[in-house]
Amino acid sequence: MNSKKIIAYQGSSGSYSEELLKKEYPDYLYHPTETFTELISYVKSDSGIGLLPVENSIAGTVNEAYEELIDSGLKIFAEYVHRINHSLIGLVGSDISNITNIISHPQALQQCSKFIQKHKFRITPVFDTAGSVFEILEKNELTTAAIAGEHFESDERFLILEKNISNHEENYTRFLLIGNIDLDQKQMKNKVSSVLISDDKPGSLLQSLNIFSEMDINLTKLESRPILGRPWEYKFYIDYELENLEKQSELEKKISKVSKEFKLLGHYPKAIQ
Repeated sequence: MNSKKIIAYQGSSGSYSEELLKKEYPDYLYHPTETFTELISYVKSDSGIGLLPVENSIAGTVNEAYEELIDSGLKIFAEYVHRINHSLIGLVGSDISNITNIISHPQALQQCSKFIQKHKFRITPVFDTAGSVFEILEKNELTTAAIAGEHFESDERFLILEKNISNHEENYTRFLLIGNIDLDQKQMKNKVSSVLISDDKPGSLLQSLNIFSEMDINLTKLESRPILGRPWEYKFYIDYELENLEKQSELEKKISKVSKEFKLLGHYPKAIQ
């Protein structure tokens, strides 16, 4: 029986998520899942640990991942910022001049939209970047290519047709380690993720934000999202920097007086970039 712990991730072997896990947690086993829903379900019932991509420096917040995390009740224990180097990958024998169709994850397609538009490629979204590479192998069509990581150039079955095809060279994805198990309790926790639902009263959101300002707490993320099933009502993703737990308790008490709900998603070490 293998005693190694398992970390679940969304995607397949060769994905950016797996690449990050191999770097940060080389002594663990990795379990691929097709969807964020499947990932959350697996973490809650089996492994206790999962890696979730939540934000990209080009495409923005991965809303589906955020919503799944909020609904799950799982906690954030760490964050990582991973450099994304998208490449156009074809089969051996293919040429970029003959490519007509591109397949990849919707986020990757969005991050490379200028390159795609320049070449007037048709696009087909699939659930995973790495999975798209193996799909072109299955299709066996020299006119179809995938967008994924350049680490596939070490695989003799594929050919890198062009590297660095993102809209911007500085392309990073923010990942969160989530679950029921804190893998490194000794690390200093200096960042908090939360969700705020303001009262349906004039000035409610401003009152809440003023509390952060009055307590000299630095916000690193503030984003509004509609509340499903409640038209014209919004929740706010709020990340901020904070080490002191006593200060956190004081913050919660003050915000609870001027908001409808203030939910903590995790207190964890800020990523080193």
